[in-house]
Amino acid sequence: MPSFGLHFPEGSTPRVFVVYQGVSWRRGSSRRAQLGQLAAAAAAAPAFGRDEKSAGRGARGDIHPHRSSELQKEDRKTPCGSPGEGTAGLRSSWVLVEEKRNGRGKTERGGLSEEKDTRWWAPCFLIGLKMLSSGVCTSTIQLPGKVAVVTGANAGIGKETAKELARRGKSICFQFPSATSRVYLACRDVQKGELAAREIQMMTGNQQVLVRKLDLADTKSIRAFAKRFLEEEKHLHILINNAGVMMCPYSKTADGFEMHMGVNHLGHFLLTHLLLEKLEESAPSRVVNVSSLAHLMGRIHFHNLQGEKFYQSGLAYCHSKLANILFTQELARRLKGSGVTVYSVHPGTVSSELVRHSALMRWIWWIFSFFIKTPQQGAQTSLYCALTEGLEVLSGNHFSDCHVAWVSAQARNETVARRLWDVSCDLLGIPVDWLMMAAGPKRSLKQTTQHTPPK
Repeated sequence: MPSFGLHFPEGSTPRVFVVYQGVSWRRGSSRRAQLGQLAAAAAAAPAFGRDEKSAGRGARGDIHPHRSSELQKEDRKTPCGSPGEGTAGLRSSWVLVEEKRNGRGKTERGGLSEEKDTRWWAPCFLIGLKMLSSGVCTSTIQLPGKVAVVTGANAGIGKETAKELARRGKSICFQFPSATSRVYLACRDVQKGELAAREIQMMTGNQQVLVRKLDLADTKSIRAFAKRFLEEEKHLHILINNAGVMMCPYSKTADGFEMHMGVNHLGHFLLTHLLLEKLEESAPSRVVNVSSLAHLMGRIHFHNLQGEKFYQSGLAYCHSKLANILFTQELARRLKGSGVTVYSVHPGTVSSELVRHSALMRWIWWIFSFFIKTPQQGAQTSLYCALTEGLEVLSGNHFSDCHVAWVSAQARNETVARRLWDVSCDLLGIPVDWLMMAAGPKRSLKQTTQHTPPK
């Protein structure tokens, strides 16, 4: 592994500066302690995929071959991370270069000053560290008698989320089987959903894992799902809007909506609208909307919401994930005091079928598979928001790795959130004030399904 040190010959006042990818940042001698700490912190960076030559290893393995024999001796003697004396065996692409004045007033440089540092693995390590970081839902709460709906639960994050909910809802009392929770897998592909349900039943022992057809690209399918569910169930405690599409070629839903906006946002918007009355009757209850860090690149272009004027599949996904967060915040504001709380989550970079539409993304996912979360890890934040007690005061917040996460300025724009709410209601043919209507006299499902979305 390459090493570098802070070496200060006696009788000189050297200046130390940092070279990274050929760019230097100078530091005066008063910064020796800070540089030592920087070097020590960099020691945690592992050398991924480097061979002996590219890593610059010497015969001993921890001394750079370009360093002088005197400095190599100092490296062997000096403990790692001692500021101002020597730092042996540190692994980073930061290169500390010694600079001092010679007798003729010219600058001499030691170490690796004459060569550019082309080791790219340190910044990759930082990115990988973020990708690898994964919060864990530590809640021990059980869900006897509770009812949950998880969209897109036939695979990936949705399947793992449903599995954990089913495990926590298994009744241990055979005399009261009704105490077992019921988990609905709302899937477009019923056959895959049935396979997933049987697997979950076998692994958890909970036989109340049910599959229902739900195609979020078709409002008729959404309304049919809601109608059947409301006929079957008296309660709904957890709704996890997990399903989604990513980087699809330009296409439209059955109702003429751009696929990303139609499935990821409008489909879940309508589903939540149709099930909200049941959620309020079952309060305390929760809604979890699965968004993404990709919302940072998203914008809500109201003049091009359906992508007819310009379209890029990656950005379309980002726009829809921003819409998820705006919907979460506006819904939380309108539901304040109702007993229904709402959260949006970033599950992380997860190995799932979400990238099936992009060969490039599948290739990237394969290259960086070591850094990518498993579906079980990706489900942790959704479970955290669905199960953790005392989270009600954080309704409307965005979560990542089981902690409140920062969102972009666009995602905090209340004016855009309200306008998106109104436009979504108009596109779906539902009243803008449907929350107020839900809070008033009970409406029949027939009243809520008589609206037909514009073509």
